[in-house]
Amino acid sequence: MNHAIRQKLGEHHDRNFQRRTFSRRELFTDKEKPVLQPLAGTPFVAKHYTRGKVQRNYHVVVGEDWHFYSVPARYIGKEVRIVYCTDTVEIYHGSQRIALHRRSYKKHGYTTDKDHLPENHRHMRERLAWNPDHYLSKAEKYGPATREYFQRVMDSKLVIDQSYQACRGLMRLAGLYPDRIEAACTRALKGQRFNYMSIKNILANNMDQLEKKEAPKQYTIPLHENIRGAGEYR
Repeated sequence: MNHAIRQKLGEHHDRNFQRRTFSRRELFTDKEKPVLQPLAGTPFVAKHYTRGKVQRNYHVVVGEDWHFYSVPARYIGKEVRIVYCTDTVEIYHGSQRIALHRRSYKKHGYTTDKDHLPENHRHMRERLAWNPDHYLSKAEKYGPATREYFQRVMDSKLVIDQSYQACRGLMRLAGLYPDRIEAACTRALKGQRFNYMSIKNILANNMDQLEKKEAPKQYTIPLHENIRGAGEYR
């Protein structure tokens, strides 16, 4: 059947159009074939388009993944166009591309280009010595669990700069509860989420006190005249 169909197609292509002096095959050979271009060297990649407003933290969100991407801080408050595919995210203001990032699928995560930081953030970062060692050394003074919790908070972010706000908040809590922060971190390390609110909730609800429970008491039967000694069982 396929052989017969192919034969009939050939006859159809060679038959002239109605009221024309040329056939489909002649039209293709003379007009269309000379302008054909080579096929693409790579597979076609579908792109998605959306719009967003640059937030005060100079990031825009791709709602499909709920992931945030940075743009230069001067575009805060501007509406931008976001073009993304499986590998990249491009952000345009008007016809100008203002940011290009590798796509991340981490929900509620941040992808930040340090060149996009506003000038005052850069100066403040230098003045406050925003770096991992700065916070870890301070946390270590309260105990090993506190230091480990700070490390977990930093590890939870793709860009460590995004964790510094949480670290500053944790430092404030440590200053307010210097005798309780270690127990609170010990309890929080048993969970799966490592952020400022976890420690704040533990302290607010006195859940850290549960970590200080005394060891179970060893109960013994008191001596009295009705108890037979070991000699009774020889």
